[in-house]
Amino acid sequence: MNDNSNFQEWFKNFSPKLGLRETSFKKIIQFLDSQPAPITIVETGCLRKEDNFLDGQSTLIFDKYTLSRGNGSKVYTVDINPKSTEVCKKVVSKNVDVATDDSVRYLNNLAKIFIDKSIKVTMFFLDSYDVDWRHPYPSAAHHLKELTAIQKILDKNTLVVVDDAPAIGHLERSEENLSKDWKVMQSFSPTIGGKGFLVHEYACHVKAKVFFSHYQTAWIGFNQ
Repeated sequence: MNDNSNFQEWFKNFSPKLGLRETSFKKIIQFLDSQPAPITIVETGCLRKEDNFLDGQSTLIFDKYTLSRGNGSKVYTVDINPKSTEVCKKVVSKNVDVATDDSVRYLNNLAKIFIDKSIKVTMFFLDSYDVDWRHPYPSAAHHLKELTAIQKILDKNTLVVVDDAPAIGHLERSEENLSKDWKVMQSFSPTIGGKGFLVHEYACHVKAKVFFSHYQTAWIGFNQ
């Protein structure tokens, strides 16, 4: 029986502060609740400013969640900016392993350690490269590199979440009446944008499934 009622009460009061990310984080918690302990979460891009809810405060949420799931549950997080990791260490508990490194190199090395120790990752949360919405390719490419670094330790039930990756649609409206609402173009299906668009293209090729898509998108089933 998974009894983490103290966390649930804290999160109920905390989640409205998350804004666009609130729905996604609620679904993340629901998923984690359905998984057996120990819970292992690996995050790229750590909490970098206390109480900055524009960033989502994911490291803090994961810290408090894993503390509620008993011995052995743990968070691993990495950020390339030493100022960010310094702040993060002051905010979270010792249950979070905070590293200062390039995230792709870190994930590659961590994957080797996890294979040797037979550690199964419950969820990867990829958020290490700020997105430029006018030109999202550099961020999207970086997160695809991260996915490549962890591919060998993805279980069929591992959840992979990318922040700043909302569903997008291709829109059109009649030139004859520009006052009408935009409509989804019939020739293109909605897809995933932002940081996650290249991860989504890869997911489609290997038959991984979208688990949810709001402001963040999650996939499951990379290694079926």
